[in-house]
Amino acid sequence: MEIRKTQAIVLTSRPFGEADRLACAYTREYGKNLFLFKGIRKTKKRALAATEPGTLLHMVYYSHEDRDFSIANEFHIQKQCFKVRSDLEKMTFLFFILELVDKTTATANPVPRIFELLKAALDILETTEIVAHLVVFFTLHLLRTEGLISHNYSCKKCGDHNVSRFSIDPSDFAIVCEKCTSQSKFIEMMNANVLDFLKNAMRQKFSSMNLNSVSKGEMLNVLFILTLFVEKYFNVELKSKLIVFSHQLSQ
Repeated sequence: MEIRKTQAIVLTSRPFGEADRLACAYTREYGKNLFLFKGIRKTKKRALAATEPGTLLHMVYYSHEDRDFSIANEFHIQKQCFKVRSDLEKMTFLFFILELVDKTTATANPVPRIFELLKAALDILETTEIVAHLVVFFTLHLLRTEGLISHNYSCKKCGDHNVSRFSIDPSDFAIVCEKCTSQSKFIEMMNANVLDFLKNAMRQKFSSMNLNSVSKGEMLNVLFILTLFVEKYFNVELKSKLIVFSHQLSQ
């Protein structure tokens, strides 16, 4: 048994037994792990909000090599997503971001960059009103950190660098210029301003980007393709996508 101290962001949680909760959290030093919060559902001394998805904690816990989960011994809430939880659109994107990290990371495989990306995204989510752009920005950086997408934004078929209209292949998130894109009414064509956003997202901070150059609808199209890519590559289903895209269609 080893005692560890770390910061953690709760990804998911569920009831466990009569009084406990089992939470999956991404920690700065130790990656994604399961944590048992004993008695938290039946005591007022320990805030149940500590296990709410999106909560940032400072934790002291016991790590057992022979168990699937660790026991959260001491924990303090450092930040909660109060402003996000009062906004339905931000709430849906919050759960999308958290599920994305959960479904694309391995247990006990620490990548500090992912923790910092997630923490920064949740901070910005509270203040920005341009949410779809933020989620695309976060997803691109997450996948780049995991080594899944490249910086090559030329056409993957003909190699043309001067692309004005293009589609994105969801199998590998690669650019296909208009002349190389098969004629199908089901393929969404995008304009150069979207390509500029993708390029700039890889080399600029979110706060420095010109977000008005790309519409919310265009960002949602990119996010949908990113979702298809993630689901195919990891062989998972992102359940929160149904909420995200159904909510956007209803607006």
